[in-house]
Amino acid sequence: MPTFKYDKLVRDNIPSFHEDSGHTIVSRTLTGVKLSNALIAKLHEETDEISGSLTDSELLEEIADVQQIIHDLCATHGFTKDDLEAMRSKKAAKKGGFLKGQYIDTVTMPTDDEWVEYCRRSPDKYPELA
Repeated sequence: MPTFKYDKLVRDNIPSFHEDSGHTIVSRTLTGVKLSNALIAKLHEETDEISGSLTDSELLEEIADVQQIIHDLCATHGFTKDDLEAMRSKKAAKKGGFLKGQYIDTVTMPTDDEWVEYCRRSPDKYPELA
């Protein structure tokens, strides 16, 4: 019988689905930091799936997966839905949302600007151009 490597966090009912289907699984239960890290990895996995060409129905399903992960990640850190909404609202009031589609290609800054060091600390995210 073939064996497939999953090596990822799955929804709570997936192990019993496999067992009920006569599959043999090797699994474990994650808690604490390991669960938090697995949820973050799962969030990346699900957001990557959103970037594929999807029907509206598939897109809605993937967004629902992302929202579930965010909900569960908040719960593992003791954040409530109200905490999340308050932070979202605070950031939206200060910095806005994303609906206007503002897209920055490059930013040129004075050498002594505090944001220069901020960007240099994350060269993968903000590569410095020659």
